[in-house]
Formats: sequence, C-alpha cells, structure tokens
Amino acid sequence: MKKKTNTPLTDEEIKDIIDFYYSFKEEEVLHRLLKNKQHRTSNTYRHVCLVCEECMYYGIRRNIHYDYHSLIRGAMLHDLFFYDWRVDKENRKGHAFEHPQRALDNAKQYYSLNPTEVDIIKCHMWPINFFQYPKTPEGRLVMWIDKKVTIQEVFARKKRTLFFDLDGTLLDTLDDLKEATNYALRTFGYPERTREEIKNFIGNGVSKLIERAIPNGLDNENYNQCLEIFRKYYSEHCDVLTKPYPMMKKTLTTLKAKGYTLAVITNKVDSIAKKLIDKYYPNLFSFVQGDVPFLKKKPSKEMVEYVRKKMKVAKRKCIYIGDTDVDYLTSKNANIEAILVSYGYRDKKDLIKLDGTPIIIDYPQQLIDVIIGGNK
Repeated sequence: MKKKTNTPLTDEEIKDIIDFYYSFKEEEVLHRLLKNKQHRTSNTYRHVCLVCEECMYYGIRRNIHYDYHSLIRGAMLHDLFFYDWRVDKENRKGHAFEHPQRALDNAKQYYSLNPTEVDIIKCHMWPINFFQYPKTPEGRLVMWIDKKVTIQEVFARKKRTLFFDLDGTLLDTLDDLKEATNYALRTFGYPERTREEIKNFIGNGVSKLIERAIPNGLDNENYNQCLEIFRKYYSEHCDVLTKPYPMMKKTLTTLKAKGYTLAVITNKVDSIAKKLIDKYYPNLFSFVQGDVPFLKKKPSKEMVEYVRKKMKVAKRKCIYIGDTDVDYLTSKNANIEAILVSYGYRDKKDLIKLDGTPIIIDYPQQLIDVIIGGNK
C-alpha cells in the first residue's frame, strides 16, 4: 500500500479526482450495469460506484498519492460483465473465477488500458484466483475494498424509513435566509453578509446563524433583538425565494410509491418547517419535526430518537439524509446509516474528509439507485 507523504493533496488535486470520477461514471457502457443484480441487495453499477468511491475516499482522507485516474477507471471497470450470473446458465459456471477476465476483455473493447488498470481488473478476486495477486497499490486497494463492499451488500438489511434534513437537502432556502439575515443586520446598520457566508453559517439553527452573522456574536448587545427581528421577518418571508431541488419531488414520490416512509428532521423552526413541507411536498411526509423547546437541536440525537420512537421504527430500518457535517454527526450520534448530498450547502471535498465513509450523492435521483438498489 502506498504510504502517506509529507506533501498533502491540494484542493485542486482533490477537485480533479472528484471531477474525473463523476465524468467517467457517466460513460454509457457503465450504465448497462444497472440491469445486473449483484450481491443479493444491489446492482452492478451501484456496486462498482461504491467500490470506487470508498477507494477514493480512503486515499484522500489518508493523504495517499495514488494514481487516481487509473484507480477510478480500474475500479469502475472491474466488474464489466453484462449478465446476471444467478440466472444466466451459460455464464454461471465458474463465474467467480472467470468474470475478472471477462470484465478485462470487455473493458479492452472500449478503452485503452494501462498496466495499473489491467492489474485492478484482472486481480480483484484474489485469493479466489490465487495466482493473481495485485502487483500495484491501486490493485490491492480495490481488491480489499471490493470485499468490504460485497460483504456490506450481501448482509444489508432492508431500510424502510428515510429521515431527511430540510435546508440544503430537500429545499434550497438559502436566498430567503440571506434576505432575512441581512434585513435584521440592516436594522442596526451592520454590514450585510454574502450568500456564501450565509451558506457556511447555517446548519445549527437560527440562533447560531445570527450569532455567526452579527459582529461580535453573542457579545453584541443587540444580538437578542436582532434574532427576534430575523425570526419575525423570516416567518413572513420564508417561501419567497425558496425552491425545491430539481427532480426532488419526483424522487420522493418514487420512494414513497416503493413503500418507504418519509420524515423530516430539521433545526429549522418547527412551524416554518411544516409550512414549507406542506407547500412544496404535500402528502409525501409522514412526520415533520423541527426545532422545538423540549428537544435539543442536531447534532444531538434527541430529535432523531423522538421521531423514531413516535414512528415506532427500529434504528436498523432507518437512513438519515442530509447535506452537512452536522447531519453526519447527527446520524453517528443516533447510530443510524447516513447518506450525504453534495448539491446542498457543503462542498464535496469537505464531505469526503469527514471521519468514516459516508455515501455521498450529487443529485436527488441518485437516492433511488442507492436506496432501492440496496433494498431489492
């Protein structure tokens, strides 16, 4: 395995890795893998994406300078076979031993492969293929991560309840939050905040938002009054510029039609959260829980535990979906699985660096493949 270096991966290098992955995963030939069932609860496309992402995140978090382009291509192509071996009698016999060579032959039809990519594809099934131990660090990483993901898929439990964050996950509320914040700041003649600043301030509730936005925070003598002005203005203007993320309603409708129960858990004031959900996603959510005095805000697990018990659902049946480090920490505190979205209010390069290996998606429709793909 390659060792960490004293030279950290730069933001530009991380961006290049991520951009290359998201470009390559759109290759048309890879989308043919969506039709193949894999490891009882998944499909082949979802499997290779998860393997690739975990390999990338492993290296980035540990500052390991892999050949990431070859790592990504090899990981995405390592199972490039176009059949379901469980029902395909012709290919079922010897599948475990032979599919690496079949995948390699298929990959060579579409791509010019370098030695590292060949090593990844050909040797990922070691020790089943005992004499094909990977020679490259990239090949060894894919070999081990492939086994980890396979075990997770084979023994995955079906999830049936989905808890969603609101701001940055279901709705783009940033512009209304910005307008309300700057209205309150203008009242006292304080400098206004940019959209980017507001984006970085939100996630812990409106009290923290104003604390971060107002000069000197809690030490400002006008903090409480500024907070009240914000609350009044925002309660009256919370849905002026707010909009659903593209394809989110269709995604939620599909999940609900497949039998999933949907709930919202947010640090937004409870009455406003309910108002927004009723307006933009009527009849889709079974429970909406916002900020109330008797529950601690996220990242405390109190909201999740309260909703889970009200809905009478076990932890193993739940997934929490959010867009920030606060959401991820909430899921860890509540001990439930998490999915993070990169289209919200945190950059993907920051989400990747979070402790652990959260699944990260880039647009709402991916939830269908990630969730339903793992619950067939």
